[in-house]
This record gives sequence, structure tokens and C-alpha cells, in this order.
Amino acid sequence: MKKVISIGLGVIIVILVILIVLYIKNIYDAKRVGTSTDAISSQKDNDLIDHQEDKEALLINKYHNGNYTIDHPYIITNPYNLAPLTALIMFKTDVPMQISITVKGIDSASDIHHSWSGYTTNHQVPVLGLYPNKNNTVIVTAKNKQGRTNQSILFIKTKPLPDDFLKTKLITAKPKKMEKGLTFLTPSSKYAYAVDAHGDVRWYSSISNQHVFTRLKNGNILFVTKKMNQYNDLLEMDLLGKVYNAYTINVDHYTNSDVIHHDAIELPNGNLLLTTHDGSKYIEDTMVEIDRKTGNIVHTLDMKKVLPKAFYENYDGPGSTDKEVDWFHQNAIWYDSNDHSILISSRHQDAILKMSYPDGNIKWILSDPKGWPKSYKDKLLNPVGNNFKFPAGQHSVMALPDQDQNKQTLDVLMFDNNNVISRGNKKLSQAFSRGVQYRINEKDKTVKEVWSYGEERGQSFYSTIVGDNDYLPQTGNRLITSGYTKSKKGMASQIVEVTGSTPAKVVFELEITGFKANSHQQVYRAIRLPLYPKKWNFTLERHHG
Repeated sequence: MKKVISIGLGVIIVILVILIVLYIKNIYDAKRVGTSTDAISSQKDNDLIDHQEDKEALLINKYHNGNYTIDHPYIITNPYNLAPLTALIMFKTDVPMQISITVKGIDSASDIHHSWSGYTTNHQVPVLGLYPNKNNTVIVTAKNKQGRTNQSILFIKTKPLPDDFLKTKLITAKPKKMEKGLTFLTPSSKYAYAVDAHGDVRWYSSISNQHVFTRLKNGNILFVTKKMNQYNDLLEMDLLGKVYNAYTINVDHYTNSDVIHHDAIELPNGNLLLTTHDGSKYIEDTMVEIDRKTGNIVHTLDMKKVLPKAFYENYDGPGSTDKEVDWFHQNAIWYDSNDHSILISSRHQDAILKMSYPDGNIKWILSDPKGWPKSYKDKLLNPVGNNFKFPAGQHSVMALPDQDQNKQTLDVLMFDNNNVISRGNKKLSQAFSRGVQYRINEKDKTVKEVWSYGEERGQSFYSTIVGDNDYLPQTGNRLITSGYTKSKKGMASQIVEVTGSTPAKVVFELEITGFKANSHQQVYRAIRLPLYPKKWNFTLERHHG
């Protein structure tokens, strides 16, 4: 009997210990990932949306009161006052028709085509890809269900580019070897814009953009702009300029302009994850997840709860002053759907981390091991192979599709600025910048270099800040942005598309000038996208998200 009681007490004690451990873990996790903080707030911003709805009502009224046909349509250039190289064509047909358009380019290769599926008698046709300062030729074709067509040739006049627009110079282009689409250039401040294979501007935003420009699953663009002199307004809009959702992020005690400072992504649940601050003197080290429907913050992830206390308390590198300490400087987020984790880049710790999300547990760290406490050693990746170099001051990490048919490995691509901030190879620091691909064995915790481009260009390709490296899925090419380079003529951003071969071969290159040092107008990232998303059923009728 005593033996049974003793066993019973032992089981109870074990259960109590487990419950206490779980309770402590829950407290720790709650501190690490919460629903919000007192200093950070987010809410929907309907000011711009309401203004656009008022304008749409006027357009619809004029359209329905007129007798607009395919030969004499209602044409509105820049209908939402946000995208000057766009137009909206509206007309009616007697029978249901399917519509396609062509914006004529300087040659057939630069023509922009798009067709809409389905047949209707009421047509609201968005036109993208007009040239600036030109009487553009646009061909509209209507086809009925029997295959008979009616075609109209229209002319749409656009205004010149703004006087302070960046200057784009085409260095080389091999269109047959390039990934299809336009090259969208995202600035650190001012105009986001897109160019074709000739380097000609075919789209731009007239409102100031900073760092964030990415296409969502529904085809819309996630776009950060200013509200009250701070980059704290996150817009979901299409390339015609119509805004579907807008969120304003506020951080108490933060007076600099970059409230949403470097990145924002769409999560599988549709919510938005973005980089911001927590209101303390330690900046650029916090992520918040925003509910897409309500605009409320549903999770926060503070890197001060993840990394060693000494990293932020003792940091005295770039961005460190008496008032604020930019110890982490997170400049990228990438969601890895393979294991529901995120890849993040810390420029000022010279580190890439893979973490579970939303709980924030570190899976591995790609960083020079110098200065990492023993408790983090089992997370650090061990380099294998020859000619290995850890990234330094890097930007824009992304995970690639499977490259070697090995489920244990993950290939990641990034722009290695090669600018040592806290740890790394100081002998090589600032000698060059490069796009680099690492292959990580996540089981063995090893890493090796499998591809790079940039070392061969030396200091002419070195960028102290900003940069990007994108994988282009149709060709396997990489689009690399070395955004802040110096030359005898001044500052420049270099955009280079290269093959994924070794050695890599250049198939497209742009040089962007017209900005001064410290102006924050350099190109932060470049991406290749089709101008029209695959599915875009545009209508003036509102569909709030």
C-alpha cells in the first residue's frame, strides 16, 4: 500500500514540475511575442480611400450620363492621382465582348499586351505602361463570343517626368536571355518606378515611397508612403493607383521619418508582417503582425528578447547615439513556407537568422562566430568547402526553390555588402559587394557557398548601404542591386541581371544616377514583375479587404 502511495506521489510531483515548467515557458513566450506594446499602435486609415471613392462616384456619374463606345470611349488619365503613366478607358458595347489592349512600344518587343477573360457589355479597362511626355498609341480590341472583333486605335497624352526624377541609363540588354517583365525600382525615398528592357520608364508613383514595394497574392502592391512627414502609412493598392486598404503605424517617442523602416511581407494567413520600433531608445529591432481586416496588431516580436543583452547594451557602431541605438538594424524578412519560419537579416550584427514564427525560437544563425556567447554556439552554422566568406552588413535574404533535390538543405540568396559592422573578415571588408548564394544543411548545421557575383567588379560594385539580390524563377537568373556606389561622376545605383551559372554572365544592366550622397534617393531594391498581374478584375465598385 505504501509503495502504491509513493508511486502516486511521484507521479503527482512529476506532473506539478511539468506544469510549472510550462507556466514559466508561457510567461517567457508572452514576453517574447505579445499582442502589442503600449508604444506601438496600428489602425486602418480610410482618408485616402474615402477621397478616392468620392472621385469614383463622379467618374461613374459622368460615364453613365454619356454615350461612350469603343470608338469614342471615356478616357481618364491618372484616374487616382497616384500613377501618372496609367489611364482608365470606359465604354459600352451592344453585345457581350471580351477585351484586350496593346500599349505600343518603341518596337514590338516593348509593346505591352493584356487580355481579360469573360464577356460583358460594360467595360472599365485599366491601361498601364504608357510612356511619359508622349502621345501614346493604345489599341483596344473587342471580340464577341462568335469570334468577330472590333478594334479601336486611341491616343493618350501624358505629362513629362518630374524634374527631380532619377536618371536611368541602359548599359546592356539581351532581352532573349532576360526574365520577362518590367524592372521595378524601389527607392530609399521618393519615386518608385518601373522600366522596360530599353531602360524606358513605363510606370511610376507620384507619392513618395520608401523601401517597401512588393506584389501580394491578389496582385495588388504593398507600398509604404508618408503620412504627416513620417513613412508610417502602409497601402495596399493596384498599379492604377486604386487603394484597397491603408494602415497607419504609430510609435510613441519616435521622431525620425522611417517608422516602417525596411520591409513588410504578406503571411500565409493574409496578415502583414513589418519591421518597426518599440518606442525605446533601441530602434529597428521589432516586428509587428497586422490583421489585414481590422488593422490591429496581433503579434509583436522584439529581438531584444531573442539575442544577448550585451549585443544591444554594449553596441557602439553605426547608428549609435546618446538618444538612440540602432544595434540590430533589421532590413529584411522572408517567410519560409516549408517549415513556417522566417528568415531575417540584421545588418548591424552581420547575421542572418532563421526563426520559428510567431514564437521566435532560433533555428540557426549564419554569422561569423566571433562574439557569440556559448549558449548560442549550437545555433551557429559551420562553414564547409573552400573560399567561404560570411556575409557582412548584408541585405535582402530570400529562400530559393529546391536546388539540389535534398530535403535537408535550404539555399538562400542575399546581397552581401561586405561591410563589416560587428564581426567578419575585416581584411576583405569594403573591397567589393556581391550577390551570393549559400547552401545550408539544416540538419547538420553546415553552410557552403555555391554561387556569387560581384567580387570580380571590385570597389566599383561596392555599396556601403542598401542592396538586393532576387531569384528570377523562369530563367534562374538573379537580379542584383548595388544601390549606393561611388564613381568619378558621383553616386550611382547599379542594377544587374546575371545568369545563375559560374561564372555568371550579365544579360541586363542599368545605371541609376541623379541623386547625391546622403539624399536617401538611391535605389534600395529592384524586382522584376509583369506589369499586369495574372488575374485582375478591375472595377470602380469598392471591395474593401
